[in-house]
Amino acid sequence: MKLLLQLFTILFLTISCSLSNKEQFVITNNEVIRADSLASLPIGPISYKDKVRPILDNRCVVCHGCYDAPCQLKLSSIDGIKRGANPERVYDGSRILSMKPTRLNVDAKSVSEWRSKDFHPVISDTSTTPQENLENSLIYKIIQLKEMFPQPRAGLISKEIDTSLNRRQYCAKIENFEEYVEEHSNLGMPFALPNLTHKEFTILSHWIAQGSKGNDDKDQNDKTKKLIEIFESKFNEKSKKSKLIARYIYEHLFLAHINFNTDHSRTFYRLVRARNKSGEPNEIDALRPYDDPKGEFYYRFKLYRPTIVAKSHNLYKLSHQTFKRYEDLFYKVDFKVNTLPSYEPEVASNPFIAFKDIPIKSKYSFLLDNSRFFIEGFIKGPVCRGQIALNVIEDRFWVYFADPDSKIDTNSDAFIDKYKNLLELPASEESEIEFLSIWSDFWKKQKTFLSARNQHFKNAKKSNISEAQKIIWDGDGHNPNAALTIFRHLDSASVREGLHGITPETTWVIDYPILERIHYLLVAGFNVYGNVAHQLKTRLYMDFLRMEGENLFLSFLPVENRKLLHKKWYGGNRNHVKLFIKDPSQWLNINYVTGFKTKDPLDELHTYFRNRTKRAVKSTKQSFDTRLKKLDRFKGKFLSYFPEITLLKVEDELYTIVHNKEYKFVSFFLNDASTRDSLDQENDTLTLIKGVEGSYPNLFINLSKDNIHQFMEDMANITSPLEYTQFIAKYGVRRTNSNFWKYSDWINQEYLKNQKFRAGVLDLNRYAP
Repeated sequence: MKLLLQLFTILFLTISCSLSNKEQFVITNNEVIRADSLASLPIGPISYKDKVRPILDNRCVVCHGCYDAPCQLKLSSIDGIKRGANPERVYDGSRILSMKPTRLNVDAKSVSEWRSKDFHPVISDTSTTPQENLENSLIYKIIQLKEMFPQPRAGLISKEIDTSLNRRQYCAKIENFEEYVEEHSNLGMPFALPNLTHKEFTILSHWIAQGSKGNDDKDQNDKTKKLIEIFESKFNEKSKKSKLIARYIYEHLFLAHINFNTDHSRTFYRLVRARNKSGEPNEIDALRPYDDPKGEFYYRFKLYRPTIVAKSHNLYKLSHQTFKRYEDLFYKVDFKVNTLPSYEPEVASNPFIAFKDIPIKSKYSFLLDNSRFFIEGFIKGPVCRGQIALNVIEDRFWVYFADPDSKIDTNSDAFIDKYKNLLELPASEESEIEFLSIWSDFWKKQKTFLSARNQHFKNAKKSNISEAQKIIWDGDGHNPNAALTIFRHLDSASVREGLHGITPETTWVIDYPILERIHYLLVAGFNVYGNVAHQLKTRLYMDFLRMEGENLFLSFLPVENRKLLHKKWYGGNRNHVKLFIKDPSQWLNINYVTGFKTKDPLDELHTYFRNRTKRAVKSTKQSFDTRLKKLDRFKGKFLSYFPEITLLKVEDELYTIVHNKEYKFVSFFLNDASTRDSLDQENDTLTLIKGVEGSYPNLFINLSKDNIHQFMEDMANITSPLEYTQFIAKYGVRRTNSNFWKYSDWINQEYLKNQKFRAGVLDLNRYAP
C-alpha cells in the first residue's frame, strides 16, 4: 500500500502540470527521490487567499469548522491547519472529569504549545523540499487516498461507511498512515462526499508542496478603526460605574461576531479581555467570561480571522448609533456603584448579584434590543452541538417578551434584589455528580422564587385581556426582535425574527430573569469541556426555564383552558415535574386575565399577541409560491421519513423545509437526543421558510417550477421507506451525485447573496442520503 501511495504521488507530480522540463523519479528504499528539481510546480507561489482558501471553505470546512470537527481538526483558518488534530472528543456527554480546553488562539498560541497538548501535525511543521512537504502532509495523503479509492458516482455510498453523527473517529497520523489505509481505504477526504475536481486537487497539492504558506489577515478600514477606538476608550474608563457597565456588556458579547457598520465588507471582530492596551490583543485564556482575569486587562476588539461557519456565527452589529444607545441605557442613567463585584464563582456566575447596581430597565432593554442574538447564543455558542439545552424544548415554538415598562414584579429592582440569591445557576458548581443537589437545592430555590412571583400575581388586580396584552413588548413598533420563532432540528436549532408557520403547540413569554438566566446558564456559564455532572445540571435547569416561559404564557388564559393545555403540554415524560413539585396547582387556580369573548381563548390570545407585535415584525413576513405554501398544511406520519432540514432549490429560488416533529414525550435530563423516538408521528408538520434556515442541511432537492404539483403529490403519497427512497432518487441530491458540489456551492452563494452578514458556511456532517 505504501508503494502504491508513492506511485500515485509520482504520477500526480508528473502529469498534473505539463511543462517542457520533464521530471524524473526513482524509488530507493521505498522512498520517492527526484532526479532533479520539481520543475513541474508553478514558479510563483499558489495564492492561499485566492486559490486555496475557497477550496478549503467549500470542501473541507463544511465538516471541519467547530468544536465538533472530527479529530478537533479546524480547517477554517491557517492557524487551525498548523495546530493539527487531536483524537479527544470535545462533545462527550459521559466523561467523569472535565477535559482541558483547546480553544484555538486562546489556550495555546504557537505550534509547539499545541504539540505539547497532543495535537499532531496535518502539514509539515517545517517547510523543507516539495517532496518532503507532501510526504509529511496528512491533508495531502487523505485527499490523495480519495483519488485512489473514489466513492460511487450514483446510488448509495457503501454501508461500510458510517455517516452517523456519533460515528467512531479515526485520527490518523503520518507515521501510521499506511496502516490506516490498509484498514480504511474508503475513508479518504472529502468524507463520504464526491471527490475534489482535478483542478482543486492540483491546487491543494501544489500549495502543500510549496510549504502550506498563507495568512488570514483582513483589511481594516480607517473609519472602523476610529469607531473601535471610541468603543475601547469608553469600555476602559476607570470609574467604578464604567467598569461595571463594561463588564456587563463584555460578558454578554464575548462570543459575538461583531460587524461595525462603517465596514461594508464581511469583517468581524470579537470583544475580548486582553493584557495589552494596544497592538494585536493578547487575549486572556480564562475559561468563562466571568472568570478572574488575574491581573490588569483591557477590553479590546480582536479581528476574527477564521472563515465564518453558520453553526457558530452569532452576528452583532455595532455603530455610532449603538454607542449612543449604550450611553442612554447605561452611562447617562443615574446609579451609583460603591463596590465592584468580585470574580468569586458564587458572585460572578449570578448576574443578579454581580450587576445588582445596574437598573433592570437598562439591562433588560439592552437584551431586548437584540433578543435574537441572546436566544441564538445557546444555539451557536459553546453548545454548537446543543443537545444539552435542546432535549427539553419542542421542535418549533414562538417566543414573546415582557415589556420592560410594564408594571410586573420581574421588572422591579427591589423584587429581583430581594430574591437574587434564589436565582443561583448551576454553573457556579462544577464538581462530582450530585443528583440530590440537582433535584433539591436548585429546585427549592426556583420554587421559592416562583411562589413569590405568583403571590404578586395573586395580589394584583385582574386585567382585561385588552389591557393585559400590554405586558407583551411590542418592539417599540419597529424592532423585529419583538417576536421570535425557534426551530429545533434534533440536536441543533435556529432562531428567526417574526412568527413563522402555523400556530405552534407551545409558546413562551420570556421576562428579564428568564432571558438573563438563559444567557448565563447556556452561554456565559456553559463549559463545553465540562464533565457529565455539569452537563446534567445544565440540562435540568434549562427544563426549569422552559417551564417558566411556557407557564407565563399559560397564565394569560382562563383557569379551565389553562389547566387543559397544561395537562396536554406536561403529559408523558414531562410528568417528571411531579417528582419535585408538591403543589403545582396554586397558579393554575387563579384567573389573572379576563375579557375573552370567544369559545377559543387560546386562539384569541394568539391573535392579541400577534397584533401586539404586528408592526414590529412586519419586515419578517415572507411571500411564497402558493403551491409550495401548502407544505405548511401537510400533516401526518408520512412526514416522519423526512429529515430535519431540507434545502429546496426551485430553479433560481431557495427555500428551507423544516420538519417539525410532534413529541408525546419530552425527555428530561437523563435522556439524550438518541432516545427521543416516542413521537406522535401523525401530528408531524412542516414549515416552509424562504432562504436558508438552520446550519446543518440534511438533504438538497432540485426542482423545476413545472414539477411542483407532482412533487407535492408524490410527497403526500409516501407510505413506506421504499417509497421514500424512490422519492429521494427522483428529486433528491445524493452524496454520490456528480453534481453534489455544484448544488452545495450554489446554496452557499445564494445564502451569502441574500444574507450578506448573517450567512456562513453550512455544515454537511448531518447530510443524510
